[in-house]
Amino acid sequence: MSIVTVTVLQYPKGARFRAFGNMGRFLMKPFTATGLRFQKLLGSGRDFGVVPDFSQYVFLGVWESLEQARAFWQSTEAGRLLYGTSATGTLYLRPFRSHGNWDGQNPFMTNPLPDDHQHGPVAVLTRATIRWRALPDFWRHVPQARQMLQHHQDQLLFALGVGEKPLVQQCTISVWRDGAAINQYAYRQSGHKEVVQRTRQRRWYSEELFARFAVISVEGPVFHQIGMELAQ
Repeated sequence: MSIVTVTVLQYPKGARFRAFGNMGRFLMKPFTATGLRFQKLLGSGRDFGVVPDFSQYVFLGVWESLEQARAFWQSTEAGRLLYGTSATGTLYLRPFRSHGNWDGQNPFMTNPLPDDHQHGPVAVLTRATIRWRALPDFWRHVPQARQMLQHHQDQLLFALGVGEKPLVQQCTISVWRDGAAINQYAYRQSGHKEVVQRTRQRRWYSEELFARFAVISVEGPVFHQIGMELAQ
């Protein structure tokens, strides 16, 4: 049963040049860790926009077990990312719904979960490679999507826009109080349904993936609010 980790790494101003350099080092030499089946180091954008946020990065990993995931963050290799951070946080997730591809594969092996497990905090990941001809249309509609998220602040515990390549390969990560809150936003929210339909009609993406995860545990101050929600 696979485990997915999403780790947010925040850096103070004096460490941001080194943090940006980590992206290049990672591309040349990804991590080698026991049980690590899929990995991405992602940059973030300010307020889901095109302006990069050099103070914040995300490492996503897919692991064979929870123990292997936790062991990685105690390793020397992980220290390359943790060095100089001002705050960090890791979500430990269990995927239960996923469709689409990321680099030609679906890295998330899904496992059906009982209904009572899905009533707790649920994470959502969307990822897409945007066709070059669709870039102006796509980014023109990002402010509308961002505004719709703001209408659900009482149910939204965390949200961040990240990406592999500026403008073209984009990803969103969000955590909601429960599955019902996601469904209300995704399927009943006026405006969101129309944006989803537009992506299909205008064929914005050459590759896309959508996944949901149960949040099984959290670590670090970045996800303090989610940890409190889990403890209830």
